[in-house]
Amino acid sequence: MWLEIERIRARTPNLLAEISLRVILIFIVCVLQMKVKPHMHHITESELTNYMRPRRDSYVPPWAMVVIIVIVPLIILSLSYILTGKHEDTVQSLLAWTLALTINALITESTKLIVGRPRPDFFYRCFPTGKWSFHCNSNMRDVIEGRKSFPSGHSSFAFCSMGYLSLWLCGKLRVLSWNRGEVLRILACLMPMMLATVVAISRVCDNHHHWEDITVGSVLGFASSYFCYRQYYNSLDSVLSGYPYITVSSESLEVVQETSDDDSFFYDSNSLTKVHVMDDKKYS
Repeated sequence: MWLEIERIRARTPNLLAEISLRVILIFIVCVLQMKVKPHMHHITESELTNYMRPRRDSYVPPWAMVVIIVIVPLIILSLSYILTGKHEDTVQSLLAWTLALTINALITESTKLIVGRPRPDFFYRCFPTGKWSFHCNSNMRDVIEGRKSFPSGHSSFAFCSMGYLSLWLCGKLRVLSWNRGEVLRILACLMPMMLATVVAISRVCDNHHHWEDITVGSVLGFASSYFCYRQYYNSLDSVLSGYPYITVSSESLEVVQETSDDDSFFYDSNSLTKVHVMDDKKYS
């Protein structure tokens, strides 16, 4: 076990810095969540009619979000190590995934505080009895959370985590490179995105968000996941799809083989040019 840890540290010399950065980002998000209040812009009486939907419990409860955002991706991303014993790939996938989540959390929470948009059920958060007055007569925590509608955190986190999982599966199954048109592989890649879509839509149905909130949240989450995935993994339409950069650059020739009718080729990991197996002649 210690030998494997040393090998990981040798191949990823900045691993401690990578982990520390994520911890710092999580700490900043927690401080923003607990200590900073959202922008309290004035709501006119005419605007208040847009925020008078009845309060409902979340259709996707917090425990289900933990399962969707954390548990499921963690299990699937660990399969690479369980099935193949390749710890480097697993480490890179976890680094990309956690970076996406922390960046998404920071952007989402900061935007919520800056915009301060009321939720569709804000009126009943302020006035639980349904009678309007000049000041809110409810729990201040509910009122503050009622000012954090834009963008949707559920949507951004669902599309960030599930979006990353879709990208990772798409790379591993090589849906956009070697195995185009195979329905089962395509469905496997799209399933996480479908689940994220259900989570996002539920936030409108339970009156916790407006359509604009879940749209922007979903785009933000997926953009974060794609950006971080590409920091660690090759392009999805590349012959090296699904391979992290660190494992490709560590070998003079990557063990990725393309078989044609007459000949067999390998791909140079640095120049990504074909190398003929028989005579080691490169073809650009």
